[in-house]
Amino acid sequence: MTTLTVEFRGVPEIVLEALVEHGYAKTKTEALRYALIHIGEELDLVRHRFHARAEEYAYTESKRK
Repeated sequence: MTTLTVEFRGVPEIVLEALVEHGYAKTKTEALRYALIHIGEELDLVRHRFHARAEEYAYTESKRK
């Protein structure tokens, strides 16, 4: 597990808050996890064989809170 403390300002901060405000994610942390998975898929870093694991992880994390 990796733990990070990240400071957001400007547009990234606005987008992060909007993701939570509009219900796309329950928390800012969850929004960041989803974003990383999405970027990984978009850049083909999360290959097809990992897709199901990534979806399962996102689903499990969303149900934890």
